[in-house]
Amino acid sequence: MAQALTTETTPSTTGAEVPPTTKGRTVVGAGAVVAIARRAASEVEGVELVSRSGLGRLLSDLLPGGGASGASAQVGTGVTSIELHLSVAWPRPVAEVAAATRTHVQARVHELTGYRVSEVDIVVNDLPATGRRSSGRVV
Repeated sequence: MAQALTTETTPSTTGAEVPPTTKGRTVVGAGAVVAIARRAASEVEGVELVSRSGLGRLLSDLLPGGGASGASAQVGTGVTSIELHLSVAWPRPVAEVAAATRTHVQARVHELTGYRVSEVDIVVNDLPATGRRSSGRVV
C-alpha cells in the first residue's frame, strides 16, 4: 500500500476556521500525487511523458508510490518528493524544459494537495521530433 499524508482539515488552507462539524482527516495518497504530477508535467510545452521499461517498471510496480506511468512519489508528513520520466520534444533545450517542468509540478502539487514538494527529479529518456509521441521504450 502506498504511503499517504494525513492532514487535519482545521484550519483550512485559506486560513479560515472550518466549522467543527466538518473536522476530519484528508489523506492524499502517492497515487494521487503521481496523477497530479503527470498532468502538471504534460501542461509544460515541450514535454511528453513516457513509461518506464524493463527493471524500472517491475520495481515501480512492487514499490509504493510508483507505477509504470513514468512517475513515482514518496509522500511523508506534509512533504513529498517526485520522480518523472519524460521525453522532451526535439529541438527544445532540455535543461530549460526540465526546469520549467520542475517549477510547474511543484506549484501544481502544492496547489492541489497542500503538500510541500521537496524535490522533483527528472529523467529525460527520449528526444522525439515535435509532434511524435514516444512509444515509452528506452533503447
